[in-house]
Amino acid sequence: MDGFEEARRKIEEYNRRRPHYICVIGPTGPTGPTGPTGGGSGVTGPTGPTGATGEIGATGPTGPTGATGEIGATGPTGPTGPTGATGEIGATGPTGPTGATGEVGATGPTGPTGATGEIGATGPTGPTGPSCATGELIINGGMEDVTDTQPNDWIFTNPDGITSEDAQGRVHSGNFSVNIEGDSAIAQTVTIDGGGCFYVLSFFARGEGDQVGFTANITFETPTGPVVGGTITVRQQDLTTSSGDFAFFQLITTEAPDNATGITVSFEVDASGGQSLDLDDVSLYAN
Repeated sequence: MDGFEEARRKIEEYNRRRPHYICVIGPTGPTGPTGPTGGGSGVTGPTGPTGATGEIGATGPTGPTGATGEIGATGPTGPTGPTGATGEIGATGPTGPTGATGEVGATGPTGPTGATGEIGATGPTGPTGPSCATGELIINGGMEDVTDTQPNDWIFTNPDGITSEDAQGRVHSGNFSVNIEGDSAIAQTVTIDGGGCFYVLSFFARGEGDQVGFTANITFETPTGPVVGGTITVRQQDLTTSSGDFAFFQLITTEAPDNATGITVSFEVDASGGQSLDLDDVSLYAN
């Protein structure tokens, strides 16, 4: 018996014992002879034909699967027994007395305080700023204090041309103003102590006539001579002349010299043909 027949016999024996699907492959036909190899670069000879594949044998039938046995019935569950009663909770016993608190121990002594370090030297004091005068500096700036038809506390140049005025429309506030004719002047000097300050001069003025002008001057008085602090100049025909209509003027001075001892405020009138200036409410204070 050749090898192929021996394999076939074993397969059939196996199938009889445990059936399953098996494919039997038929015998392979003989391989044709290989053509001779040409010398050098010659052409390769033709390949011989492949032999025919044998038929596949039939698969034997599969045997039937055996029946599964029945599952036995489950026995009945027995009844659950009753739960027993819970016993009563016993009474809580009394709390025992609290023990006495022990004594507080004595506080230990406080350690000594360390020595205080030395205080450093005080630095030099900076320079003191200027001490400016406070409040109103002009006396009788409202021209209300009058003696012999002229305001007190003022100095006059050509006093015949200076008269207190109380007519309606010629007083800015209060009862009096001062009327100054052309080529006349009034002035007042107030005391200050040192420099470094600025001062504000303000006043109200109107022209009694069209050809009225004036100059208002502030001068700082010093031991070495006067120093101009500021000037307001109004030309003729540039000043209001309506009855009761006063123009307001204000001037801030330059810084007062360090050696200033006083401030002089003066008003000089430039008017033609007996015309004049009405002046009222003169004020001077440190800015």
